[in-house]
Amino acid sequence: MPPPSSPSAATSSSSPLRTPLQFPRSYPKTLYLPHLPLKKLNRHNFDLIRAQPTWCHLSSSASSSPSDASEVSTDSDNTLLFLLQERKTEEAYELYSRCTHIPDSRCLSRLICQLAYQCSPNALSRANSILRRLCEARLLHRLDSNSMGLLANAVAKSGYPAYALALVLSMLKSGYLPHVKAWSAVVSYLSSKAAEPLGPLDALRLFDAILYRLRRLDDNSALAADSRPDTAAFNAALNAAANLGDVRRFYQLFDEMPAFQSQPDVLTYNVLIKLCARAERKDLLVSVLEKIVRNGLVPCITTMHSLVAAYVGLGDLPMAETLVQAMREGRRDICCLLRAKATDNPPVEVDTILDKLAGGDGVEEPPLLPKTYAPDTRIYTTLMKGYMKAGRADDVVRMVGAMRREPDPASHPDHVTYTTAITALSNAGAMDRARAVFDEMCRAGIPANRFTYNVLLKGYCEQLQLDKAKQLIRSMAADAGIEPDVYSYNILIDGCITVDDNAGALAFFNEMRERGIPPSKVSYTTLMKVFHCWAKCSSHGRCSTKWRRTPG
Repeated sequence: MPPPSSPSAATSSSSPLRTPLQFPRSYPKTLYLPHLPLKKLNRHNFDLIRAQPTWCHLSSSASSSPSDASEVSTDSDNTLLFLLQERKTEEAYELYSRCTHIPDSRCLSRLICQLAYQCSPNALSRANSILRRLCEARLLHRLDSNSMGLLANAVAKSGYPAYALALVLSMLKSGYLPHVKAWSAVVSYLSSKAAEPLGPLDALRLFDAILYRLRRLDDNSALAADSRPDTAAFNAALNAAANLGDVRRFYQLFDEMPAFQSQPDVLTYNVLIKLCARAERKDLLVSVLEKIVRNGLVPCITTMHSLVAAYVGLGDLPMAETLVQAMREGRRDICCLLRAKATDNPPVEVDTILDKLAGGDGVEEPPLLPKTYAPDTRIYTTLMKGYMKAGRADDVVRMVGAMRREPDPASHPDHVTYTTAITALSNAGAMDRARAVFDEMCRAGIPANRFTYNVLLKGYCEQLQLDKAKQLIRSMAADAGIEPDVYSYNILIDGCITVDDNAGALAFFNEMRERGIPPSKVSYTTLMKVFHCWAKCSSHGRCSTKWRRTPG
């Protein structure tokens, strides 16, 4: 292994981005509790390089090592800084990779900032190699707060939540306070389902850790000013609480916003609509809409989508239809319409908190919306999914036709709309109609994806139409250029077994392996049915041997 200061140690890698900060996978489960001081968290073994605040090390880079004081290294740093000032990031990184010494703080921080700004996989891999080199040399303190914050923001948006969280936690342990835009981006990503195996609970723990550090500082401190949570940061934490269904935590965060000079906006109330739906309080949904208008805010199209999704998720399709129809008619008295149809729900202990948040007493006259809202593709598709869950395939098809006739292109069906219709018809066993919708989708110039093809494959196999399923998987690669995945082959293998075509099932299994697609456990489990039917122990043993030899 090359030494940390060698140029080869700084080269980028094509391997998946991994944090050099080496956090254990289980750390978020017990990391942050609101009542624990941050200094007590050092008992957890994070294997971090303990960095010092940047202002302690910016005086001179020459004191770090004798090589930094040499004239050659100074000239190299000056050249590197000039390239960075000229925004020549590619040339700057090439020069950095040839350096036998580690550049000073200004060069490293600027280089990390520019790589983070590019936010490409190659740029993030290069930034990761720089961090790894600094960690190995115990010089992580040469990066300032802005550079690490920008990098955390970039890797969070690129889908590396564990890495982003490790960066922010490293900054906190090193005495830094990341900018609100940096740490709130990490909280926002962690609050979504895309952050698995991390999740909303980790987002709230990070939010608590930041607020704990801020409370220990003077409110007038310039250091705290850039890190104080704004409305967007609170919305990210509120979204995490809503995804957890934690009503009391949501109320605590909502009540804490004024202390940080943050006021709720439309997105805040959109998240509140989600929370009411999670709590199954559909009687409060219209109250939230009324509160938005009474607070002088203008609902957005996402507000309407949240309402439709809430009613559909709660199984109240008539209310969702009323809302969508009112939007199509351009009515502004939607609050009055929903209020007239709303049904009261007996309050329970936790719902009293939601009553305070929604502020719905039903005494005041329902306000008019400040403007009209035309339903878009997303709203129509959400209603279609409600029809599909209710088994109303005909209504799904009629909705697709109505969307095609809409004058606004924003209301025309997209690939999600067509896939929803195909799924509904396939579930109903109407494969000819499902294929007709698929062909119509292709004629409309909307390309089908692999998921759409898999829905059709599953429908054909469930209806025992194996010939059509085989034709479809051939045309899938030949005509559309979409290669089948392991799920596609699992459908075909199971379909062949259903019609007692064991040889065909084994042929598809072998074809999948020849294409370089690793079989899943479902593939092998399904294939076991073939050998069970054949009752040949030797063949069963060969299958088990192949399973053990197959990687993954």
